[in-house]
Amino acid sequence: MKKKSLFLLPLICICLVLLTAQSSEPFSKEIERAYAQIQFDIDVEKILVDFKNELIEKEILIEEDLNDPSNIYDKLAKLKENVDPLAFGIQGVIDREPWDNLLSSTDILSLNESTQTTVALFTYYQRFSVNHAKFELQLTENRLLEFKGENVPINSLESILFEEIDRLAYRNVTSKNVRIVIKADPKTPNEFVTFIIGKLRKMDLRSVEFR
Repeated sequence: MKKKSLFLLPLICICLVLLTAQSSEPFSKEIERAYAQIQFDIDVEKILVDFKNELIEKEILIEEDLNDPSNIYDKLAKLKENVDPLAFGIQGVIDREPWDNLLSSTDILSLNESTQTTVALFTYYQRFSVNHAKFELQLTENRLLEFKGENVPINSLESILFEEIDRLAYRNVTSKNVRIVIKADPKTPNEFVTFIIGKLRKMDLRSVEFR
């Protein structure tokens, strides 16, 4: 009986070590696995280190905020929606679905403070990244359409938008994640706005918003 116990003891120790190692695995690895399921390679540790450095350098966060996830949420929520992702070192669109799926299966409140900080930072990293796929169209009261500060013939709108999507493919911009925001001068005729929105929806672009 003693020999059997002595034999089992090392096995128990090994199991405990493996369980401890698994439980202490950084949450960043879980994020990477979530994105690996859609064949998207991402080094979460590296991007979040760079992101933190940019936020601190720009005096949006201070070092102490990294110990309080609620401060991260509060301060980053105050940034304008049209924040430039490149200003924060964000090189391309990070799709939202894998992140949402991971969060839905995770008890966030049970995570330790360090992991909650990772969750807060990645949440805004992903949120800011989608601005790479944000296209703004300006409509004028004279029934003119502007894109990137230039007048666009309505008949050329589809080709121009898809050319821009193709140009930004290296930043993971696609017709499925592009977001069209329409802004109109106050006196722009309603029927012109309706016409442009209808034209965009016929292009099978999923997200069209009117401001």
